[in-house]
Amino acid sequence: MCFASRVKGGGSLGRARYVAIAECNGGHILREAKAIVPSAWDWAHDTGHTRLRFLELSSGRFRSPDPFLTVKRGFVIRRIAPDSRKIDLGDDAGAKLKLGLLTAMGFDLAATHAATKGAARRIKRDLRSRRSGRLVAAAKAAEAAVQEDFEEWKG
Repeated sequence: MCFASRVKGGGSLGRARYVAIAECNGGHILREAKAIVPSAWDWAHDTGHTRLRFLELSSGRFRSPDPFLTVKRGFVIRRIAPDSRKIDLGDDAGAKLKLGLLTAMGFDLAATHAATKGAARRIKRDLRSRRSGRLVAAAKAAEAAVQEDFEEWKG
């Protein structure tokens, strides 16, 4: 078995990551351990919640759970597949890919929220009450804030 540290992704910069590589049935398997942190929502809204709901949310009834995903001693343990890569949404990705991916992400998020009894009705009512274009404006504002934070962190 071989162990290594890993640096990956913008959303986890600064968090510890480790990779284990082992042989199983004549082939290599990889597992990643990434430090888990409390919800940024709870932190930003000073809720005082400390209970991590990561596994509960990632294996809910509207999700396709990963049987190898677990949390141990403050780390998310997950498998790494050779064919799983992040999708680059840079300038060359194209608007259709971006829209399709955002739509799929929206459905995934909605399914998670819909798992709460009575939530679907309340969510639909809330969405009907909001003006058109609000999500694009909110996403652009969030992107600018994250970029600003990242630049400050890099410096």
